[in-house]
Amino acid sequence: MSSQFEPRDPDFKKRVSQSFAEQAVMSTIGAHLAEVNPGRVVVELPYRADLTQQDGFIHAGISSTIMDSACGYAAFSLMPAEARVLTIEFKINLLAPASGEVFRAVGQVRKPGRSVFVAESELFASAAGSDKLVATMHGTLMAVYPE
Repeated sequence: MSSQFEPRDPDFKKRVSQSFAEQAVMSTIGAHLAEVNPGRVVVELPYRADLTQQDGFIHAGISSTIMDSACGYAAFSLMPAEARVLTIEFKINLLAPASGEVFRAVGQVRKPGRSVFVAESELFASAAGSDKLVATMHGTLMAVYPE
């Protein structure tokens, strides 16, 4: 897949993968990186009953968690090698119950900057071969540098 963005670090895929692996929460919930491109990251999460709310849908907190990581790593993919990423804020819209077999958060940078990035994520629930959009997120992220 081609990208409209040029990464500042030629080893961005390795750096994104290593940083993602450092997130204990991602391994705890069973999420993994499915795709890493400049300015675009996909995080996947298989359905697990222990991650649901009272009606069996994936909990909004879990949806937010994987969407936040998709936004963050999409931005991180465009940052210089010495940078780390930190979310400044996000807004989530829950559009439909998160019911499915696999959940895919697609994060895409909308506006890269030197230190502040704007990204969006869409969460799709997949079941029986079809995808349904269940949530969207708009986030602002920042590059953090060692002091």
